[in-house]
Amino acid sequence: MPNPFFYGGRVEPEQFIGRRAELQRIFAGLEVAHTGQMQSFSVVGPRRIGKSSLLFYVAQRYARYLHDAAPYRFAYIELQDAHCHTLTGLLDGILKQLGAGQLVGNAPPLVEFQDAISALKARGILPVVCLDEFEELTYHRDQFTFECYESWRFLMNQHALAFITASKAPLIDLAQTLGYTSPFFNIFTHLPLGEFTDDEARALIARGATCDRAFTPTEQNELLLLAGKHPYKLQLAGSLLYLAKGESGAVDWAELRRAFQRQCELVGLETPIQKTLRARIGAALRWLFALPELLGRAILEGLLRLKKDDVSETTAWIVGAVLLVVLVLILLGYVSVNLEDALKLVERLRGK
Repeated sequence: MPNPFFYGGRVEPEQFIGRRAELQRIFAGLEVAHTGQMQSFSVVGPRRIGKSSLLFYVAQRYARYLHDAAPYRFAYIELQDAHCHTLTGLLDGILKQLGAGQLVGNAPPLVEFQDAISALKARGILPVVCLDEFEELTYHRDQFTFECYESWRFLMNQHALAFITASKAPLIDLAQTLGYTSPFFNIFTHLPLGEFTDDEARALIARGATCDRAFTPTEQNELLLLAGKHPYKLQLAGSLLYLAKGESGAVDWAELRRAFQRQCELVGLETPIQKTLRARIGAALRWLFALPELLGRAILEGLLRLKKDDVSETTAWIVGAVLLVVLVLILLGYVSVNLEDALKLVERLRGK
């Protein structure tokens, strides 16, 4: 049996897991049985969270979720494909996947595209276009101009076409990057994509229980502690454990964790500790320097009931620092304190 975990890119529909809430929302918006129109969705989430896998699964498995899937046609477009870096190439690719022929050059590309989509609508066909890595269009502004987005918006208003896009940033932010004010960018239903739920994370790791190098319940829990609920990290952790169990049977967890950390750093999901060490030390020093002031204010404002405006930062810091020194000396046995006398002193001070 091959390794049941895959972290190198988009997962195939057969290995797709989870995202029940997101799928229900998408297909409820695409269902035309009651409203007669389709919503468009903008899936937004950080890198390697599973956006591509979700869009590809939607395009491949839509028949499982729609009440009547027969009229629908789905196209899944990877905008990183060089063929999609020109307007003609992208529109031609969309039409081919929708089964609507191809551009023939008898009219401007956008006009031909509009006519082809309108012809699909006239035949009762409902096209849905999944555009993965939507940011790619912003890198080719000479091809994908304001007129392109206006044409797409027109088709959406005619209920002739729906889009599902995937991007790291919200579409409205991308519109600002382009300098466009086209309403195309704010007609979408925003769908944030985050980490798995607890059940989804456990379901993914549980694949290891039925493979030829079966994961024990303890090993599964260790992986969940290591990877959390991030899809990529879960796939990576599961794959590393599968490989480790095949080498000798005895898993070196320390080495597995190091390999996990290195791979996460390589793909930008973790920052190397060397790069954060200075910031960590600085934060610790700032906290230590602030501790006396916090302690001093707790004594002066809380215990002695002084007004906040009457206690300066310097006064609070000195009182807190002195108290910390006294506490250290007490713990080391250099100073002894009579608790009863100390309480009486506090009462007298509060009385003033």
